[in-house]
Amino acid sequence: MTLRVRPIHLPAFFLAAIVLSVAGVPGQATARLAGDIGSGISADFDMRADRTRITRRVGNACMTIVLPRAWNVASQDAERTVLSAADGVELEVVLRPARAAKDLPQSDIASRDAALLQRDHEGLFGRPAQAATLVSLPAGAKRWTATWVDASLPSASREVTLDTLIVPFSDEWVIELSLAQAGAPADYERLMTDLLLSLRREPAEVCPARTP
Repeated sequence: MTLRVRPIHLPAFFLAAIVLSVAGVPGQATARLAGDIGSGISADFDMRADRTRITRRVGNACMTIVLPRAWNVASQDAERTVLSAADGVELEVVLRPARAAKDLPQSDIASRDAALLQRDHEGLFGRPAQAATLVSLPAGAKRWTATWVDASLPSASREVTLDTLIVPFSDEWVIELSLAQAGAPADYERLMTDLLLSLRREPAEVCPARTP
């Protein structure tokens, strides 16, 4: 499991008025972008609306996300997808089975997943995080942020911050969303807000049919 890493510069949280809700995309003048794979993932760019509709199978349902401008599926495997925009912004979508954290003591799926992320990365860095927060968002989502400081890190600040949105998708699956190269803090928060506002759980038939 890999998460995108960005230098620490934590903006204010966007807690106000975030709701996981319906966000439609006009179904005209669409173009299927490079990266469509037979695993049920697709990126459909609406040229008139300048938005991309991402669909991916998650268990017996379909996850849909609507993002501004054109995005491509850069890479994917069974549980991880990386989407990229022309300006270099990347979004990593990790699908984690909820059972992976079932033995942890936290009371809800997203908090257990955050504890698992914390444990995994403290093992990777070989030390506890110097700072970590877990912020509750609507619909059971969480925002997990953790910072490590080490003189051997390549950034000028010698700090690395992981910032991940954790969305309980079903009883079986949790979705982890991480951005990289998203520019200024305001741009970063705006894109995260767009992402959460548009994320939906749809019937499985909404996703493209799997190819042999």
